[in-house]
Amino acid sequence: MLAAKLKPGVPVPTFFKSNLLKIGAVLLFYPSFSFAQWREPAEKNSFSPIGPQAWHHTVYRQAGDFPINRSGTPGWVIHVVEFDLRHPFLQLETVKAGDHLQGKERTSMMAARRDYEKHRVVAAINGDYDTGNGVPINLQMRNGEIVRQPTAHSIFALSAAEKPLINFLSLTGSLQSKQKFWQTLHGFNRVRNANELIFYNHYFGANTNTNNFGSEIRLKPLEKFSINDTIRAVVGEFHRHIGSAPLDASTYVISAHGAGESWLHRNISAGDTIKFVWRIPETRWQLVEAIGGLPRLVRDGRISIETHTEGGGESFTHNRHPRTAIGFNADTSRFFFVTVDGRQPGYSEGMTLPELASFMRELSCVQALNLDGGGSTTMVVRGNVANRPSDPTGERAVANALLLICTAPPGKLAHLDIPISTVRLNAGEKFDFNMTATDNFYNPLNLTDENVSWKTSKRFGRIDHRGLFTAGTRADSGFVFAHRNQARDSAKVIVRISP
Repeated sequence: MLAAKLKPGVPVPTFFKSNLLKIGAVLLFYPSFSFAQWREPAEKNSFSPIGPQAWHHTVYRQAGDFPINRSGTPGWVIHVVEFDLRHPFLQLETVKAGDHLQGKERTSMMAARRDYEKHRVVAAINGDYDTGNGVPINLQMRNGEIVRQPTAHSIFALSAAEKPLINFLSLTGSLQSKQKFWQTLHGFNRVRNANELIFYNHYFGANTNTNNFGSEIRLKPLEKFSINDTIRAVVGEFHRHIGSAPLDASTYVISAHGAGESWLHRNISAGDTIKFVWRIPETRWQLVEAIGGLPRLVRDGRISIETHTEGGGESFTHNRHPRTAIGFNADTSRFFFVTVDGRQPGYSEGMTLPELASFMRELSCVQALNLDGGGSTTMVVRGNVANRPSDPTGERAVANALLLICTAPPGKLAHLDIPISTVRLNAGEKFDFNMTATDNFYNPLNLTDENVSWKTSKRFGRIDHRGLFTAGTRADSGFVFAHRNQARDSAKVIVRISP
């Protein structure tokens, strides 16, 4: 009972195949069952291709009673984006609200900011919890740069070779003088405390926000910043007892106090070429993207809800709430963004963490992590919010987000899509059909209605060259078609007579 809007030759996603097998199993073990018994909600489960080797699934499921939905009211409305990062045009990125450590922004706005030619945002989900002012509670890395240092909670991270991991991670830093003396760096993008050396980049804000009881040096890197690698840098300005050094995207600042300041004065001078290294000891990989969450849901193929090490409490674990999660399968050929709507009686109840973990296992995830949920739960697909956020005011501003990016250059027209599949109109009523045009990779193209041919299947109404349909005067039904060259789509129209 899955509906799909697929073009010939488009591969079938893993989750679609698995659900076909489940329906087959029902028919095998319940031979008296017929699809007429399945009282579906108004919209059927569906999937659509949204990018190269990327699909969006909408899953309607009765809580605890799949696949036979006896009540007809969905207990869960779940959105899944399934994708294969082995495709050369797909990549994952994190994004920080406002591009600063502090600050909140809607997931859809962050996705829109990062969407441009050869860098199209296929899908996005909200990311980590925050401390209240938009600072994520855990590590964030973006394009190899650290935004926030890690804490003792699980992290989803991706290497430069697109190898994923979910783990607790720590961060250690060291600074080497021109004379090859080493000194510990005590933190990254956080408040400088007594006797410390703290490393800052532009994500921290406009300046280091330090007092004048210390010294600060500006570093000009000679190589691209990289975790688990030694980076050379030239010392520029050396400020003593000023504080709040300005930050920009091309330099770093080290701020020192007390014992750290004394070491800096003894060993570093303006013009020196020095070295620094930031290491994550738990992996040798060169990590480029990372985002926090809690708790882990699946570990090595087994459900493992690790609130005992990460916190959360009984209500957080066993009450149903909107949820967001990320996971991947054993050979990392499939990744999954998942959102579950909740706190909306009659539409979707939300999931407990055990229910969410079970669903992630059903998707074939061997590792999975819970992200921020509740009113923060948001999924964006090709620029549109696909789920129904639970806050009465709509989508909530959050600390960061995780993006699926397509880097393909624009191609030729391959697909037309009329977003609505069925329209019900009264006799004589008008409806303005719109459509989207995409290339082979489902990236949007600028194609106006005037460039598309519209027609109807029979005389139950008329449609003009811009897609404006006018219903006929009697009850009837039929289809409208949009086409240009080999690209085409259709929608059903039902005309009724008002009583």
